[in-house]
Amino acid sequence: MTKAVAIGIFLLSLTSWPITIILSKLNILKSERTTILGGITYIGVVLVAIFLLFRRYFRKVDPLMYAFSLFCLDAACSFGTALELDGYISFQKLSNISSVEPYLQTAHGTMITYWNGTAHFILCIAAIALYTNRDSHREVSLYWAGSLLNSMVVLLPAIVTGDNEVTIPTLFNLIYLVLPLIVLLYYIDKRPIQARTFLKSKPIWKRLIDLLFLAYYLSAIGLAVFRGLTVLGGRISRTNYLDVYEPYLKDSSHFPRFQAITYEYVFVVYYLVAAYGLINPGQHWMADWSLVHAGAAAQAQFSYISGSLHRLTSKANHSPKSGTAAIVFWTINLVLFVVPHLFAWRCQRDPENFGRTYTVDLATPVQTYTLSSSRRPVKTSKAE
Repeated sequence: MTKAVAIGIFLLSLTSWPITIILSKLNILKSERTTILGGITYIGVVLVAIFLLFRRYFRKVDPLMYAFSLFCLDAACSFGTALELDGYISFQKLSNISSVEPYLQTAHGTMITYWNGTAHFILCIAAIALYTNRDSHREVSLYWAGSLLNSMVVLLPAIVTGDNEVTIPTLFNLIYLVLPLIVLLYYIDKRPIQARTFLKSKPIWKRLIDLLFLAYYLSAIGLAVFRGLTVLGGRISRTNYLDVYEPYLKDSSHFPRFQAITYEYVFVVYYLVAAYGLINPGQHWMADWSLVHAGAAAQAQFSYISGSLHRLTSKANHSPKSGTAAIVFWTINLVLFVVPHLFAWRCQRDPENFGRTYTVDLATPVQTYTLSSSRRPVKTSKAE
């Protein structure tokens, strides 16, 4: 059964909790060296089990499925860590983890751990389930890549420039930056071949929905530049915007600041090309990048909004709770969360103008033979 692989990966990922408890009880997590050795040993054993599980049902497996399986393992462990960071459970390992990765003791570190343990876990399991069911998993994979890329683009420079110590396990986060880049390039390179449409579209001012999206992207460019200049200390920072509307941008952890900078220098590039694609329909790369952008925006806004409300954030930097300031804060940040998903949905609904995203290469099930009533061998599939 195709479901057996996804279920097996799900169950294997749950072993991360008891294994982490055992390693903690044995004091293996108290030093960087033993933490790395213990982690590599555990991952090696699980990787062998994952390989055997896939090969049991499929003779041709996308190598990235093994990576997604390992990320399920990491995500399950992250969820347990997040719950312990907030005091919901106690495995008596928190002091060990925080000494190895001290950034986890910040509001942003806690909330990205929640996101990794929930959203990334669901996305990786979904990609595996879709792949083994011979359905298109490319869309989910692109969304996941965008989400993880944004997380690392903000996390790594903030750690290096902040007060948190840079440890060897922290540097292992570079893997989480490289792998989504590989996934992104891999799936972009395998974008379905599609003939360019010769249908003439109406001008942008006659396409109301696209005109609204264009207005959003132009407004988002202005907002991203404004916030970026504000956190960088330009003259524009003399206004009371930070104090009144978004005090979390002043947080000493630097994570919110680098998120604003990421919007200014990375997201703005996408906003510009998306605006171009709206004005000039027929750009078949639009659908792919809309999914990447939606994933990045979801991770960015979740960690930013939840971090501004978290107990580890000083009360002076909490998001405004009432009045005009609260309306401005929630309007801006919810729009930045929701609209990218609406635009991705818009692109999926119009493949002629924005491109197709379905997967071309599908899993190849192992073929077996059974005897029919006519005594002739009949080819069947284990994955059916």
